[in-house]
Amino acid sequence: MYKLLIFIHKSKENNFLNFFRNSFLPLLTEIEGNEVKLAEVESNLLLDQKYSYFCELTANNKDEMDRKLNSPAGRSLSKLLMESHQNITVITVNYQS
Repeated sequence: MYKLLIFIHKSKENNFLNFFRNSFLPLLTEIEGNEVKLAEVESNLLLDQKYSYFCELTANNKDEMDRKLNSPAGRSLSKLLMESHQNITVITVNYQS
């Protein structure tokens, strides 16, 4: 299993959260084929960077994730990820069998 985790940086204003909901979530849902929801990060005490929310894309393997991210919605998502790098952290996880 391969996952793309997107963490939203915690901020006092949280203006980015509305932008994320309106711009990212529709693309993530289109790519995933199911509704993608935000999950609240309850605690990350040991990290310097604090996060407020996160969401994820899931694929069976890296090749499937590459296909998802090379779709039109995936390319739009990649552009948004690059433009929003100061407000998010992206982590990819590859579960080994």
